[in-house]
Amino acid sequence: MASRGATQQSSAPYNRRIVLDVIRRAGRISRREIVERVHLSPQTVANITNDLQAIGLIVARRSGGTRSRGQPPIAFELNPDAGHSIGISLEPGRLAAALVNLVGDVLERREVPIDTHDPRRTLEAMVAHIEALRVLPARSGRLFGVGIALPGPLVRTDISFVGPTALEGWSDLSVFDALREATRLQVFYSVDSVAGALGEMLFGVARTLDNFFYMHFGLGLGGALVVNRSAYRGADGNATEIGHIPLVPGGRPCYCGNAGCLERYLSLHSLAEALGLDDVRGREAEVVSALASGSSPALESWCEEAAARLRDAIGVIENMLDPLTVVIGGSAPKALVTHLVARSQPLHPSVRGGVERPFERILLSERQEESSILGAAVLPIFELLAPRLEVLQQEESRRGTSAVEDLMGQRDSARAGRL
Repeated sequence: MASRGATQQSSAPYNRRIVLDVIRRAGRISRREIVERVHLSPQTVANITNDLQAIGLIVARRSGGTRSRGQPPIAFELNPDAGHSIGISLEPGRLAAALVNLVGDVLERREVPIDTHDPRRTLEAMVAHIEALRVLPARSGRLFGVGIALPGPLVRTDISFVGPTALEGWSDLSVFDALREATRLQVFYSVDSVAGALGEMLFGVARTLDNFFYMHFGLGLGGALVVNRSAYRGADGNATEIGHIPLVPGGRPCYCGNAGCLERYLSLHSLAEALGLDDVRGREAEVVSALASGSSPALESWCEEAAARLRDAIGVIENMLDPLTVVIGGSAPKALVTHLVARSQPLHPSVRGGVERPFERILLSERQEESSILGAAVLPIFELLAPRLEVLQQEESRRGTSAVEDLMGQRDSARAGRL
């Protein structure tokens, strides 16, 4: 998908976001190169880069290298200190929070066990961590808001908030409106798989990709299909809930009411069951050590079956959706995921095999154990850094709370927003 600006006068915020996105994806880029990529006039691009510099979102630096005459050209890059966001990853029994800057660096991270069955206690814990993190960027940049990633489905269905890999005890997400009121910050939330996909798209291995499938391997198993740099939602926002695809006929009973669901074989919860543990989180080092030494028959048996189910899942995803690649992220230890991917080879023949323009069929996140929290932190800045065509349909003049909102066309919502 080409990054192309629009010519309508009302599209100014969209064009600014397009230019900002091109700078983000390139890392460092000259004004001439921006003009070539966005197909806007040199004067328009000059005005936009001047505006973005004025509000501190980008910085200009002289490019390296030598030239025979004159100064090296100026190149633009994102300003890491232009803003921050707070990401919160919620899993049953665990809350992780982090402060992340505009280029995806995790500046401060904290994690605590928590009884997530009680939404009110969870709210209190979220407020406490936000208040501790929000003071850190006070001297530089601004705080764009709070993003929360949690297991789905989020829209009320027969399998929402059901089972040990979901937030049992919850009936709705009104707690996030209460969080917004308590902190006076913008609050955005999403299914953890969608958040992880957006994080990989902005700051990870998928930053140059427009289309891919993201597999979220954590306590449970989820997925997200990214098409033209937007996550496909489905009819009610519950698309690609791959963890509850019945893949093994007559297989293990699942808490969703089916049997043989993929998550019952390929998740940290299924690993804990195989090892006779309540939870493997916090014991990842032991698992990785046993994996390397081959000292645990139970772990070996689980890996053999999990790798087979992973092979099946990749085949289903590829034949159903034909993504360019499958990116695997989540909170599972990278050494464990790497081992499973190796054991899943060779993959099943599928529509991705033997294509004219081959691409790695599986890519592993470089931020494997941080992808959930990074994805959560992306939510408040996603629209800013990954412009969508819907921005063209929004009015340029809005009531913003700062120069950034005014210039980039962001709206201040009265409620927590779902991405």
